[in-house]
Amino acid sequence: MSAMRAAILTGAGGGIGGAIAQALARDGWRVIGLDLAFPRENASLHRSIEVDLRDESVLRATLRELLATETVRGLVNCAGIFPVERFVESDSESWRTQVDVNFLAPIIACHEVVPVLVEAGEGRIVNITSESSRSGAARLAVYAGTKGGLLSFSKSLAQELGRSGVTVNCISPGTIETAGTDVAMAQKIARNIPLGRIGTPRDVAPAVAFLMGEGADYITGQVLSVGGGLTMIG
Repeated sequence: MSAMRAAILTGAGGGIGGAIAQALARDGWRVIGLDLAFPRENASLHRSIEVDLRDESVLRATLRELLATETVRGLVNCAGIFPVERFVESDSESWRTQVDVNFLAPIIACHEVVPVLVEAGEGRIVNITSESSRSGAARLAVYAGTKGGLLSFSKSLAQELGRSGVTVNCISPGTIETAGTDVAMAQKIARNIPLGRIGTPRDVAPAVAFLMGEGADYITGQVLSVGGGLTMIG
């Protein structure tokens, strides 16, 4: 991979995104974080840019500026929202927001970044999906659907880019303790997890760093579960 390479990381202001930024920075990436807000300072971020991922024109303009000024060789789509709600009690505004952030924003980011990676003949894309995308999850139906779409998109893009030196993979977290975690639900889930606990952002970050590194040169189109063994899918 190129020297002084930069990685764009969406959702960098959150718990999982912040941990990913730290892991990538330790591996020598210049990490450029995009998020709606950055509640806490993260010294691992080379740049922190506030952007509403639902606004396609602003997102594209931001990405184009970065691609013109940074040696971008990596993209991690981590941003995601997961309102816990019964489907029949949810509404179309919630659905559209989840689709915009969880599915369309990663597609838009890839649409801008991929040509630069292909021209360079190298690059890494890691999309954060969810175990719910493969097993389903009550009260997370639309969220699971958006992550399932992102998973299928990632595999398809990996097939398109295979001969260009660009890899595309997914990290599929299980229940991870973050600011938005339903603690009571997480405790119930933990009783069924083979490793005996729910995950933390620091469980997810090393897996992302691995797929972004040279040790993953021959890995593409794959989904790596980080869920303590709750979902064992071959």
